[in-house]
Amino acid sequence: MKQIPRTPKRIPKTPRNQSPVENHSHNEVKDTVNVFCRLRPLQLEVDLSSLRVIDSKTICMNSPDQQLQDHRPYCRQQQQNEILYKFKDIFESDASQREVFAAVAQPLVENLIRGRDSLLFTYGVTGSGKTHTMTGDLRNRGILPRCLDQLFCTIADYQAKKFIFKPDKLNGFEILTEKEALQEQLEPRRKLVMTRRRKSALQMSLEMTPILPALDEENMYSVFITYIEIYNNSVYDLLELDGSQKILQSRIIREDATHRMYVHGVNEMEVKTVQEAIQVFQMGQKRKHMAHTTLNQESSRSHSVFNIRLVQAPNDTQSNEQSITVSQLSLVDLAGSERSSKTKTTGVRLREAGNINNSLMTLRTCLEYLRENQQLGNNAKKIPYRDSKLTHMFKSYFDGEGQVSMIVCINPRIENYDENLQVMKFAEITQEVQILRTGTPAHPKGKAPNLKAQTQLSLGPDFPSCQLSNLPETKSQIQELKSCLQQRSENRKKLIEILHLNCDNFRRMLMKMNEDNRTMMHSAALMGNKENIPRQKRSQSSENVLENKKNIAKAFVPAKQPDIFATPYQSRLNYNSSQANLLYFLHCKKLDDIQKWKANAGLIAEKDKTEKKGSAF
Repeated sequence: MKQIPRTPKRIPKTPRNQSPVENHSHNEVKDTVNVFCRLRPLQLEVDLSSLRVIDSKTICMNSPDQQLQDHRPYCRQQQQNEILYKFKDIFESDASQREVFAAVAQPLVENLIRGRDSLLFTYGVTGSGKTHTMTGDLRNRGILPRCLDQLFCTIADYQAKKFIFKPDKLNGFEILTEKEALQEQLEPRRKLVMTRRRKSALQMSLEMTPILPALDEENMYSVFITYIEIYNNSVYDLLELDGSQKILQSRIIREDATHRMYVHGVNEMEVKTVQEAIQVFQMGQKRKHMAHTTLNQESSRSHSVFNIRLVQAPNDTQSNEQSITVSQLSLVDLAGSERSSKTKTTGVRLREAGNINNSLMTLRTCLEYLRENQQLGNNAKKIPYRDSKLTHMFKSYFDGEGQVSMIVCINPRIENYDENLQVMKFAEITQEVQILRTGTPAHPKGKAPNLKAQTQLSLGPDFPSCQLSNLPETKSQIQELKSCLQQRSENRKKLIEILHLNCDNFRRMLMKMNEDNRTMMHSAALMGNKENIPRQKRSQSSENVLENKKNIAKAFVPAKQPDIFATPYQSRLNYNSSQANLLYFLHCKKLDDIQKWKANAGLIAEKDKTEKKGSAF
């Protein structure tokens, strides 16, 4: 029997840099995509695993051979096709949800508080534990509820009043005064209903959540949530408030003023507690597309994107320059790639699987182009972000607007070897991508609420700082306060008078503009009627034309402008240049003077002729 040559273990092509890569020549900082691996426990004891963990960062993948078809245990010959893959960190099947959150998501929550965007998505085949990692179950909360718990525990004492920050529907925010915020609060809004079927696993919190040190105590904070679904390459808002329509309306992806991608018209819910945020999440979960397949009883048929947006603004009234900083943490639960031959899907489910695989393939293509462009320089390829709504939405992150992390979920059963091999190759490509970091832009949208209130109350001198008591000095302090109030009251009256005067001037200006507009419209109508004049009327004598134009000239003269035709000028009778005749427009009074001048000129000419004849004789 011919001996098969042994293949050495393969290691990744390029080393994995776990820290940002800095280019000192150009002062550029690049971040690698952080890729983690999590193994799902085997469901049955008789199941064989195709993976072997070597250390906390290295995993070995063994290919099946003919012996595995007979369900025999592993032997030494199986080591001939081993492949090594490295990750930032590997979580074995006995790893807890808390360990995964502390290593993967807690740094992203710190970035959120510091004002930097972050993207975290789970990737793997169907039934590999992606939703369990992101959401969790009754006893073990996932990454999403833990992020909310960590965030609200950190900003608990520094939250702004509700409705102080208002979304402007253009991926930005406006700051309202307390009066405007009260009006927003009084508007009828849809109330979220708690689920009574069973107590949600997301609300179970038996662990103490620490407070992150990244908090700036001089700022005030507000949390907004959006929940989006990408189903069959269409974007839907799972928090759509229009309950009359059973079918959700598709949304479009746009680019804001800072070149960041966002879903236009999406509803942003402001939440103040973890419970409110979980209610919003549960409302969106009811609308998410789920279905039963052969490999998964509750299979996600779409990609879901849960965005946590943190809005913060300085709380210092003495500062002159105030701005808003908006940061975002996107938690993405990608639908699992699947083969129709294994899932036995047909019809609608087959179409869903095709769209899922196409979007994941586009994501892989974009990452491959990003990796290749690092070596091409000026000859870089154009990245096809727009080929899929999934990559189009995350374009800003891959362009350097935030930290990107990925959790590769693996079902180590030997039957999933081919699918897991493709997942490992995708993870290897992703880790080699270096994203050029850009600065953290602020979103200036106005002044802080207390600074606005201070501006509204600045009607005069500041109130003197005094402490009333029964001492004799109290009378002088009261008199000082009275004089201050009287002066502020007089200033208020003057400001009101100036306001009324400005309003009156503005109204008069509008009336004048309206009158001028009507005159121009009337003139345009008269000019339009000239085009309908028959051709035979245009060939009339010059005297009739002058008479008609004299009447039109009277209509052209606006009120209080009698000398507009004091001098003759030229104009065309028709807009068509081939049929246009140039005539002199003369004022009616000037016409009589010209006729008298012609008569006098004729008499003078005849007199000259008679004189010449007389001299000749």
